[in-house]
Amino acid sequence: MNDRPLPLVDLAPPAGTGRTLPRREFLRLLATSAGGAAVLGAIPSRRAYGGAASVLFPDGVKSGDPQSNRGLVWTRVTPPLGGGSASVLWSVAEDAAMEQVVRGGMVTTDAPSGHTVKVAVHGLRPDRWYHYRFEYDGQASVVGRLRTSPPVRAASDHLRYAFASCQQRNDSYYVAHRAIAQENVDFLLHLGDYVYVSDGGTLTLDDYRGVYRQFHSNALLQELHAAVPLVAVWDDGEFYNGCDRTGPADRLAVARTAWFEHMPVPRPRSDRTYRSLAWGRLAEMQLLDTRQYRDPEVPANSMFFGLIDAQDTALPPCEQMFAPGRTTLGLRQKRWLKRRLARRRTTWQLVGSSYDMAPWKLIDRDTPELRLQNPDLQRNGGVYVSNEAWDDYQSERRELMRFIAEHQIPNVVVCSGHTHFYKASEIMPDFDDPTSPVTAMEFVTGSLTADPDPRTIAPEDLLHVAEAIMMQANAPYLKQIDLLSQGYTLVDVTPEETLVEFRVLDTFDPDAVATTFARFRVVAGRPGIEILT
Repeated sequence: MNDRPLPLVDLAPPAGTGRTLPRREFLRLLATSAGGAAVLGAIPSRRAYGGAASVLFPDGVKSGDPQSNRGLVWTRVTPPLGGGSASVLWSVAEDAAMEQVVRGGMVTTDAPSGHTVKVAVHGLRPDRWYHYRFEYDGQASVVGRLRTSPPVRAASDHLRYAFASCQQRNDSYYVAHRAIAQENVDFLLHLGDYVYVSDGGTLTLDDYRGVYRQFHSNALLQELHAAVPLVAVWDDGEFYNGCDRTGPADRLAVARTAWFEHMPVPRPRSDRTYRSLAWGRLAEMQLLDTRQYRDPEVPANSMFFGLIDAQDTALPPCEQMFAPGRTTLGLRQKRWLKRRLARRRTTWQLVGSSYDMAPWKLIDRDTPELRLQNPDLQRNGGVYVSNEAWDDYQSERRELMRFIAEHQIPNVVVCSGHTHFYKASEIMPDFDDPTSPVTAMEFVTGSLTADPDPRTIAPEDLLHVAEAIMMQANAPYLKQIDLLSQGYTLVDVTPEETLVEFRVLDTFDPDAVATTFARFRVVAGRPGIEILT
């Protein structure tokens, strides 16, 4: 991908003035700007716009990463004949009819960027909704919505967002996407597995681009992105199963390029994706990269009930799960995370992790009763679900939780994905020490689609037995687990509390409506999870 800035003609009123330009005046200024006259003849009047997505914008539109004075807008255009460059008009307006333009200009995209268009829109007013659109070769994209966050130092009384992960293309429907679009959220936090590539067949940049285009062809996904800003991180579905820092350098590089091309996120030269988003003085979200810098997973060495890959820490190589120095974050990202958490500039410290942080044991061999009989027991020993998540990096997890405890950092809430199952857990430095303090609260969302339907793996009754076993093995910190349902999670943050809802629906029913099967509350200044329903 060519990383040079795209040529831009910015024709909006001065930043921060609050003034708007009527669309007709905006187009007149475009015609008199450098290069504008050459393309103005291709721009249709408002009467020509339809409600459906144009074939010239086959992937729809996205906005992302809300900031107090800016945001990102994205689309991809169908290449012109011969595959040359394309000039695209973008505009941001205060109204859905796109008559009162506040920012706009021209960009050029070409084959080296996959004919994707990504514009950082500056000079917006804080804490409000805007509308945006692209125009190219006589046609217009659908109108999307763009959100700005409250100013960093401003008081804010509410943040509402959804978080989700794992959207497969299979026999299930994208009905969860339609439901999220109707939830009146400020943004969607997508925690990865946005696409699923082929481990053996997705190798080149064109291969990876093709996968994104396949996934983007879903109409309900496009409608969600037009309605709701996206905050995205990656997991392994965007690379290949189980990827880590030791993977093939060329393949990792093209996978990263394809992701940055197709996501409304900035691309730094370092390809760093960990970053922060602030919502006034109410909340700051730390978005983690758990893939690019991580050590390889510890492989499974057993099976549980003949159904679940497991890690028995009493047998090699799973004792390595406790090895000092093993990392999922890498040293630089870990230092960054500690600094951001220790600042405590907001009431709530939110963390977005692509995979789950709390333990997931099947058998606990380090209980107070067993340790009383044998003080030399393996610390935190047991049989764990093989999930290539934070259980594989227990020393690093303990280090972070101790840091939070020692610095008395309050109100840390972790949002995670990857497992395809719902979980709610309290996190502490040592889960097998009854005196260890609760330092964070984690909520793990189910998958957006079935992958596959869990009932094809085991009878429903047996899955409920497995849930009961896991609840017992992870008591008292595991508060909820569901191995059957698909959907997403809603979060409402206020200065006093954070409310979390597990929203589920039948992804094999094209008319499914989301319902809440579990609700939780975290009270500011009070570590722990309250179960409401």
